[in-house]
Amino acid sequence: MGAPAVIGEGPYGSLGSPDANGLRLPAGFSSRVIARSGEDIGPRPYEFHILPDGMGAFRTKDGGFILTSNSEAPYLPGLAEIGAGAIRFDKNFNVVDAYPILKNTWVNCAGGVTPWHTWLSCEEIDTGKVFECDPWGRKPWNGSNWIERPALGVFKHEACCVDPKGKRLYLTEDLGDGCLYRFTPDKYPDLSSGRLEVAIVQESGKVKWAEVPDPQFTGGTPTRKQVDGATTFRRGEGMWFDGGTVYFATTQDDRVYAYHPESTYLEVLYDGVALGDAAPLHDTDNVTASPISGDLYVCEDPGGNALDGLQVCIISTEGEVAAFCEATPEAHKDSELTGPVFDPTGSRLYFSSQRAKFPGESASAGIIYEISGPFRKTRTEPRDSKKPAVKVRTLGKPTLRRLIRQGQPFMVEVADESLPVEVEMELVAPLRRARGRGSRQATIGRKRVRFGKSGRKQVQVKANPNYRKRLREGRFGRRGRLIVVAKDAAGNRTRVVKPVSFR
Repeated sequence: MGAPAVIGEGPYGSLGSPDANGLRLPAGFSSRVIARSGEDIGPRPYEFHILPDGMGAFRTKDGGFILTSNSEAPYLPGLAEIGAGAIRFDKNFNVVDAYPILKNTWVNCAGGVTPWHTWLSCEEIDTGKVFECDPWGRKPWNGSNWIERPALGVFKHEACCVDPKGKRLYLTEDLGDGCLYRFTPDKYPDLSSGRLEVAIVQESGKVKWAEVPDPQFTGGTPTRKQVDGATTFRRGEGMWFDGGTVYFATTQDDRVYAYHPESTYLEVLYDGVALGDAAPLHDTDNVTASPISGDLYVCEDPGGNALDGLQVCIISTEGEVAAFCEATPEAHKDSELTGPVFDPTGSRLYFSSQRAKFPGESASAGIIYEISGPFRKTRTEPRDSKKPAVKVRTLGKPTLRRLIRQGQPFMVEVADESLPVEVEMELVAPLRRARGRGSRQATIGRKRVRFGKSGRKQVQVKANPNYRKRLREGRFGRRGRLIVVAKDAAGNRTRVVKPVSFR
């Protein structure tokens, strides 16, 4: 995606009237109920758990898939027995089985899917851990279907995701001063040991990572307070990896971030506060991406006060944010929407209303919904065509002596830019050749510098060692040009040519 998202209609247009499930959807889309708290599902049968939260989807060999669902049940007698469950579908989207995959854990909020086909379920308590679960219920860990992964840190976990290329995991923390973490396994994909680090975001947007000394919280100091300078986020929430990018939301400031592991830069993809009252998306929470189109889908969590309804919003790859689904207040005003995830084919979207209560009902219940319709089947490139705004100013009076010894200083400024920018500078001057052969242009100095986003840097362009002798001998003309090419992460370029005269 490109610059921060702007308000638009999105790829599907406006929402229609509420359906029987209290959901407003674009034309061509429909909903159905998959599971409801306290009711049996599947042939075993399995009583579906309360407070459904984070979900994941796993392809099966028969063409179907498994949907995993966390339970955010607190520690109360009889409530925390089910930490997560699984619902199995055949290739025609019929439910064919359902069963528990994790028990006796508390407040399992979101989590993450792994490339090796396990579900990571995250506890959202001060001493929370990550539990690795088998979605098939095959009990691969010494007869158990789940295993603790304390090496991933002991803190108030929210969500996690895996970067398969970098062979690392990223994790969010659901606190107003929570942090962003990175875990590097000693032997990927084995999560039993490794290095936990915390993010330190610089002003440029570049992220440095510092090791957490006591990731298992044995010494009394929370992980988020063990590293000086660790960047805090206003309640880290849902997280998803797609297309080489780590996406995550923070709910207290209505933001969605995009972290790029290869460049190590962090950018704000959506800022609801900056968009003002017209912003369609608030209280950003769980996040997913379409495996086909790359569009992001973000759920809202207003803390059980959804008097205007709850929304799942789309942030399209073109950079527009719009409502995709609205859960009306008549049935969902005390709820939150959780766990959005697509089936592996990208044909259907699943999410939960955690505490739905329809008129006439005596108690609320968690409900998993399935949305089907004309989801996009192609990935559209961002429409970001804004060229970087770059300015260059010569510092001091240029001299050949300075160019040869220390380098000629320039001030480079990149303005009004939210993407990483690479600036390449070439100092070109005419090289005098033998009598009658005229001169040719030669690059006598070159420098490359990176900007995380907008900023200003002093840059020294030094003489090319191959030309220093000829510069001293006066074989170059003293009037040259500085050619500056700025390229942002979306591929947009700006070229600036500045005359430079040397004494």
